[in-house]
Amino acid sequence: MATTAATSTCVSAMILPSRSSGAMKLDGEVTNYGDWRDDLNRDGYAVIKGAIPKTRAGEYSDKFYSYIEDFGLGYSRHDPSTVRKEKLPVLNEKGMILHYGVTHEKWVWDIRSEPGVVEAFERVYDDTDLIFLRCC
Repeated sequence: MATTAATSTCVSAMILPSRSSGAMKLDGEVTNYGDWRDDLNRDGYAVIKGAIPKTRAGEYSDKFYSYIEDFGLGYSRHDPSTVRKEKLPVLNEKGMILHYGVTHEKWVWDIRSEPGVVEAFERVYDDTDLIFLRCC
């Protein structure tokens, strides 16, 4: 008859209290962050001046216009008369392009990775461990 020996290991972990107040709640309640988050909560959007340096913002704008022009539907950034539904790709009612995989274009990922944009999301979620940072 064989004998067996069993070994058990007990591991314990101490759970530390959170140092954060948690992710921002966009519930319309009056907030007093004292920054752009108050606008975000009140209006549903916020303008964060300087989040992207002006020169790079111009480069991203140029890439966006090129993207739209490359559909070959007749849109030209230099001709306001071409801002017509039939000369543009499908846009939603708010003027956003949600199709064609645009969200995964390199220039869109570059925008998401801008330090000022990342910092804004870190402040909203009160967390520096953002998943998309490991996607590119």
